[in-house]
Amino acid sequence: MIKNLISFRFVLLSLVKQDLKNKYRNSILGIGWSLLYPLGLVSIIGLVFSQIMGQPLKEFIPYLFSGLIPWMFLTQCADAGTMTFLNAEGYIKQTRIPIAIFPLRTTLGAFIQLMISLSAFLIIELFIDINSFSYKMLLAIPALCLWLLFGIAVSMLSGLVNTYFRDFIHIQSLLMQGLFYATPIVFPAKLLQGGRFEWLYQWNPLFYILEIIRQPLLGNYPSTLAWLVSCIVIVSMLISATLMMKYVGRKITFRL
Repeated sequence: MIKNLISFRFVLLSLVKQDLKNKYRNSILGIGWSLLYPLGLVSIIGLVFSQIMGQPLKEFIPYLFSGLIPWMFLTQCADAGTMTFLNAEGYIKQTRIPIAIFPLRTTLGAFIQLMISLSAFLIIELFIDINSFSYKMLLAIPALCLWLLFGIAVSMLSGLVNTYFRDFIHIQSLLMQGLFYATPIVFPAKLLQGGRFEWLYQWNPLFYILEIIRQPLLGNYPSTLAWLVSCIVIVSMLISATLMMKYVGRKITFRL
């Protein structure tokens, strides 16, 4: 599969470029919206929730930003992933392009926007607390690599399941909405510590996967447990997705 993907890498890059052009076609700011949208979203949510939860704005904005950016990447991979094979019906039926190209296409497009959004975070952090910049931020690099693999696995699994079970797109939407509120993204995990809902994040693998990128961005070390859980969950999902992709193969054309 990897050998085939390497052979068709130029097709993959061309499709990703085409998707980005189509998304921002006729837009004045174009891909600049990948920078401005998270800035605006975090500003609005941050101003409201910092007051509701009594959190200092200087601490809450970076915390919120570092959680929302990866979450937006994940939801984009999941949402677009459900349609990744269905939207590529023409390519799949009329060409011999490896079907794994299409979830990769979805994930790489989302990952490029993630990187642009991260630059917005660094700009905000530069103005809020320049002292938070340290060598610990370099740990975000291996975390981003894991998140890229995570996005690929999610896109593959969502695409395959939805191709065979078309109601999955609606089920996944509800599931992602529930996970958003069950995962400490817009609220600090410490608010649940010692309470009866502490298990909501302690047994939530997304919390640990989020921590490996959030903590370096905030200038902290992620815990060993966070790295361990993240590696186990992401590698397991990627292996499962790859095996499913290999099993389905070109037979997917009969479900499109």
